Amino acid sequence: MSDYFYDGQVKRYLTQFMRLMSNFSYKDARGKLVEVPVRYGDMNRQVAAIMKKNSENIIQSAPFIACYIKDMQHDRSRMQDPTFVDRVNIRSADYNPDTGRATSQGGGYTVERLMPTPYLATFSADIWSSNTDQKLQIWEQITVLFNPSMELQSTDNYIDWSSLSVVELESQTFESRSIPQGLESDISIANLQFTCPIWINPPAKVKKLGIITKIISNVFASEALGTIVESGAYKDTALTELFSGEIVRGKIVVTPGGFGLVVLNNSASLIHADLTTDKNNWYSILDLYPGGFKAGLSQIRLLTANNTEIVAYATLNPLDDFSMTLSIDPDTVPSNTIIGTRGTVDAVIDPQKYNPTNKVTGTRYLILDDINPNVDTWPAGSLGPRAWLNGDYSSFTANANDIIEWEGNNWKVIFNSNDTYVTTYVTNTYTGIQYKWTQVDGQWQWSKTYEGVYDPGAWRLVL
Repeated sequence: MSDYFYDGQVKRYLTQFMRLMSNFSYKDARGKLVEVPVRYGDMNRQVAAIMKKNSENIIQSAPFIACYIKDMQHDRSRMQDPTFVDRVNIRSADYNPDTGRATSQGGGYTVERLMPTPYLATFSADIWSSNTDQKLQIWEQITVLFNPSMELQSTDNYIDWSSLSVVELESQTFESRSIPQGLESDISIANLQFTCPIWINPPAKVKKLGIITKIISNVFASEALGTIVESGAYKDTALTELFSGEIVRGKIVVTPGGFGLVVLNNSASLIHADLTTDKNNWYSILDLYPGGFKAGLSQIRLLTANNTEIVAYATLNPLDDFSMTLSIDPDTVPSNTIIGTRGTVDAVIDPQKYNPTNKVTGTRYLILDDINPNVDTWPAGSLGPRAWLNGDYSSFTANANDIIEWEGNNWKVIFNSNDTYVTTYVTNTYTGIQYKWTQVDGQWQWSKTYEGVYDPGAWRLVL
């Protein structure tokens, strides 16, 4: 294997900079628009001799714009962990050269991107002009675009995490000639200098993913949960109806018995089977099934109390191998429990801090604190239980975790948290988040429907 590596990265940045300086025109004395050519300014001696026709009596024509790299410095202010490796799972499409279109899903790949090295590049653009009017026309068209910067994209590769940059107009010298001029008639040159933070990437490691046709390892912790064998059957027939359908359709179902799962804020983390808080790297599971996991397509399924499953599409967090980002399928969330006429509340509020003004009949709140008018927590200028008096100023009492409703002239408790011992689902219409009333560690409380700790066997990964 050769140690040589060159990808022309600086050349791409320079090419994009020259494109920024392209397609400008000036109007000549006859009113005709003439496009100003752009050249690479640091020409070699052989090209210069050819352009001068091997004569010292030939001068360069004008106008034109010459672009070149003025300076290149390592930018320590943007330096990050040089040992960081980011993994991206991608799937290509098969290409039909006859039709010029993608035909079907092709092979899968894992790209391991190494941390790039930051540099600060200084680009120069020299505006060569034969008269002041030419210079002003060209200069005005360019400088008006930089106020003070423009974005630059070096590649169109969507997995290139360093393709975007910014070009900033740093300084300029409007005139290169001295005043008064000498005997020589030098060409007038205006110099513009730009800074551009760039990244130089080391080679990436590309792995082609194979196709998994069978599971040959035990993916459950105990015989009670059953074991998937090579034929796709279960020792525990009670679970066949729940899981075997995925095997028949060609999907791989993995329920890691050695791990529990914590779901919080649309993020899932692996924990030990004893449900200790120590997190585990997701690659400890995914590496057992190379090529099986497909970001945004693979699923994490969470078993609910009524033996249904909440489906979440999973994507590995590119900045944290211990975290899986979840996108919940709303169609798999349990139906709301009808309380009275509907299964929703208008907001979740703290009655000690919220003043229920402009009440509309049917307005519902899930309250986080007690409403007790016998406790004076409503001095002048603040909110509290007295703000929750009925329309006739009679007392109203409710407990934390109750759901209350305004009936037009009075408040009413429609969900009594002290007397309800059955799992209940309601959705906050203000945020769209669904909550469930359930027992946790012997205590009934509200929580997000799918958030919490899942024992081994109460969740599964569908690759």
